Amino acid sequence: MNTKSFLFVGIASILMLVNLSCSKPQSKTGAIPVQTPRTIDKIKSSNKLIVGVGMEAAPFGYKNGNKLVGFDIDIAKAVTKKLEKILKCKLNMEFRAVTDETRISWVQTGEVNMSLCHTNITRKRDANIDFSVPYGWDGKGVMYDLRKGHKDLKDFQGKTIGIKRSSSSEGEIQAFFKINGWKPVKLKQYDSHIAGIKALMDGQIDGFTDDNSIIINTAMKANYNVGKKGPLQVTKTSYSPTYFGIGVPENDSKWRDAVNYALHDLWSSGEFQKIYDKWFGPKSMCPIPLEGNKMEPFVEG
Repeated sequence: MNTKSFLFVGIASILMLVNLSCSKPQSKTGAIPVQTPRTIDKIKSSNKLIVGVGMEAAPFGYKNGNKLVGFDIDIAKAVTKKLEKILKCKLNMEFRAVTDETRISWVQTGEVNMSLCHTNITRKRDANIDFSVPYGWDGKGVMYDLRKGHKDLKDFQGKTIGIKRSSSSEGEIQAFFKINGWKPVKLKQYDSHIAGIKALMDGQIDGFTDDNSIIINTAMKANYNVGKKGPLQVTKTSYSPTYFGIGVPENDSKWRDAVNYALHDLWSSGEFQKIYDKWFGPKSMCPIPLEGNKMEPFVEG
């Protein structure tokens, strides 16, 4: 082979290597990453929508006898109907029980296509999955035994507060106390809200905290009165707002958009307000007025 041939082969080899390295991104291990089907494509091909829901936290998702009911359940059903119109296909919805521990990870692994489990949108959670626009609003105070006197948040400095395992309340309440220059609380984890509320009634802890709507409904379903007459009361001051969002897979904007459009359509049609009023209206177990909270639908066109 002459010198020109060697030069031609060398240049061709270099160009081939450059083309391969530029056309397909390499992972840290050197392997070419596999492109997994997007959520919408998977749902359309199977006509199946898997929705993760909590089943142990009233009023969001819980069992009433053998029937699964709650705000999240009604929202999931209504969103699915809107998604059928948006995606132009029939959807067979399947509820799959998630817990506070699995509501994020199962979205990550694709075990569920979306998750509605009274999930407060936080930066820490948003680093792992994406969220829809907020579809629910609440606040977090501390539930306490009114028989021991009226209390507000500052009265719990250095006290022992119960929290539900995997709740975002842990970081939020400590941050609030630190900002105010208060002595930090001591936190004790429980596997369920009712376990924590029972511990409070037994005098094992000084207070119990999570989303107000959940702890109030859980206590009342266990036949404890919550309010001015006690025995249980919730502090007037909240240490953190709560914005409930539908969890969806990370970096899948078409699916997130579809879920957001479905929520927007519910809001614009007035269907959302009817569902909200059923669970949080004046006649509900835990009235939470919408006040200034609202969705801002994207302009069509």
